[in-house]
Amino acid sequence: MAKEAPLAIVVCGDLSKAISGAGSDYWVQDASAATENLLLAAQGLELGAVWTGVYPIKERVKEVQKILHLPEHIIPLNVIPIGYPAENPLPKDKWKPENVHYERWTKGK
Repeated sequence: MAKEAPLAIVVCGDLSKAISGAGSDYWVQDASAATENLLLAAQGLELGAVWTGVYPIKERVKEVQKILHLPEHIIPLNVIPIGYPAENPLPKDKWKPENVHYERWTKGK
């Protein structure tokens, strides 16, 4: 997708700015929230955009780092190709009531 798109944004985490200790992986949540905001903004502009995962697959991380000449402490989370969609399919209906649990986990639901 990125090859065909006129634009791609790479969302990265800067590990030199990450907090230390048990919260060091919070950069993933922060970058994920930023990515979701970016995807919503693209949709609002009637652009097509898709989250293509990079992290935590080491081979993908290394390849993106190589292509963009990123230092070791800059970790790409994803690549977001953006452009005008060739088609506008209806949203997929992924609602499954059996995936919702109330007050406690219920087996077989």
